[in-house]
Amino acid sequence: MRIVFAALGSLGDLHPMLALAREAAARRHDPVVASSPVYGDLVRRAGIEFHPVRPDFPEAPSLLSYYFHPEWGPKRLLREMVFGRVRETFADLFAATEGADFLVVGELLYVAPMVAARRGILWANSILAPTSFLSAHDPCVLAPSPLFFPLRKLGLWPHKLLFAFGKFLTSHWASPLRAFRRELGFPPGGNPIFSDKHSPHLVLAQFPAFLSPPQPDWPPHVVQTGFPFLAQMGDPESLARIDAFLADGPPPVTFTLGSTIVHIAENFYQEAAEAVRILGCRAILLAGGNRIPGLDDPRMLVVPYAPLDRVFPRSAAVVHQGGIGTCAEALRAGIPSLIIPFGFDQPDNAERFRRLGAGLLLTRNRVSARSLADRLRQLTSSPRFAASAQALSHQIASDPGTSGALDAIERVAAQPENGTGISRPQIP
Repeated sequence: MRIVFAALGSLGDLHPMLALAREAAARRHDPVVASSPVYGDLVRRAGIEFHPVRPDFPEAPSLLSYYFHPEWGPKRLLREMVFGRVRETFADLFAATEGADFLVVGELLYVAPMVAARRGILWANSILAPTSFLSAHDPCVLAPSPLFFPLRKLGLWPHKLLFAFGKFLTSHWASPLRAFRRELGFPPGGNPIFSDKHSPHLVLAQFPAFLSPPQPDWPPHVVQTGFPFLAQMGDPESLARIDAFLADGPPPVTFTLGSTIVHIAENFYQEAAEAVRILGCRAILLAGGNRIPGLDDPRMLVVPYAPLDRVFPRSAAVVHQGGIGTCAEALRAGIPSLIIPFGFDQPDNAERFRRLGAGLLLTRNRVSARSLADRLRQLTSSPRFAASAQALSHQIASDPGTSGALDAIERVAAQPENGTGISRPQIP
């Protein structure tokens, strides 16, 4: 089959699709990755055909701070970047699916049902973190409204009411999408944030059951596969420096803010360096383009970027922002996490780590050298955090991952009612 894997957002959104594309290629399918134009070179270097899909998400610190505002960020991102540009996204994704037999999309590609219907192809959507299911049976920490999370102790009804209010509140955000659907001859549809983003054919829950097992209010046709891991590439010079540093002493603490938050780090890495001095430990700082004035300490190595699967297995612990991809790599490596969430799914991922005993949480407005040092001392001095992380690592190793996801795609495509794998979906 010719399968298009489409993602908008950060590298944390792209990497799972690229992992699926590589698995599809290994099975002699014809994979295509459709994503933000900035990722074109990365995808092509992996040997996968690439098609650009707008919008290209910003990297300027001022814009990232605007879209990652803890309270208003999701509303701004959805209204301005996603729903405000649905015509561009539809046109690009429609072009990318020419000749395709199957479409797999990540979050934010709310035009996928229209594209699939126009092309007459099957489609699936991928859910990378429990937050995206918005389940009242397994309530998440909502980044804009974390104070509602304790209501989970009262049972189902508070979050059912909360999500009903959320559907009402966000319904007008999608007005440009509904208007565009009408222009193309489609019914207006429901709320894409809560329900209409899910495929009627296949929903891939790409996280392990210990983060969240299947819930009664998940959509039909969910297949839970576990994390999709991508073997990442790195700069040879940086990798050589990292390997030499790792071989020269005890396991370090690794600090990273992912591929997005790193652009709005402010003084995080300066505080991290001071925390390392307080603790007297070794550290690797994956600092992106951030500079750390006056740093001249052989116990610390600063590099812009490194493949996490190269660094985490040889680290004592990791301090990170709580993106689901970084969480997955920390758990696979079996090391505990200190999580400093910024927004979107990160607060909920951090809370789930805390409940699992695999890490600690530090709110971003309390970050200082002293608070980092105190939490890291707690994290590394008690063996229970490492033991929990290692136990979860063993569970991850048994998950089907990308192989299971491709199995599910092939099963859906091979169903008798779908013939050769090309279906003619009804207009959603």
